[in-house]
Amino acid sequence: MSAAQIPAFQLRSRDGAPEESLVLAGIWRRAWIAANRRATVIEPITHWLRRVQTEFVPPADVVLAEREGQVLAFMVMLARREYVAQLFVEPHLRNQGLGQALLDEASVRMPLGWKLHVAINNTAAQRFYERYGLVRGAVDRHPTSGRERVAYHWFPQGTPRQPRRIG
Repeated sequence: MSAAQIPAFQLRSRDGAPEESLVLAGIWRRAWIAANRRATVIEPITHWLRRVQTEFVPPADVVLAEREGQVLAFMVMLARREYVAQLFVEPHLRNQGLGQALLDEASVRMPLGWKLHVAINNTAAQRFYERYGLVRGAVDRHPTSGRERVAYHWFPQGTPRQPRRIG
């Protein structure tokens, strides 16, 4: 199917329905597996569902990309922190503009700039963020998992700015 034949998708805010949580957990798990093909331990869907139920709540804002009522991708933003906490696309639906549309939405909702982290071994995601125009930042370790990750920053008009100090 060519790009011209792919039906359009829409963005909307999450409504929080229980069945929607399971859909998000499934997308998250499938995308994680696709990005971590060498993983020897893959958590059951209940792990991902529990995370959706505890992490995708206010103050987080969850934006869904859907087509004909089917969720295809999602993004979790923490606007007060100028942070994109999660962005996942169904693996078989990559390269259809879903991720780009979600990042465009982040840029509209956080116009002064924002940041995200990606696992150091997720080179496909890093290439995607760099093509989008994000600026690669420092490598550190996730505070919970201890896995290495790299920061990426989006700045309006491509102009880096100093991080805002909070607190």
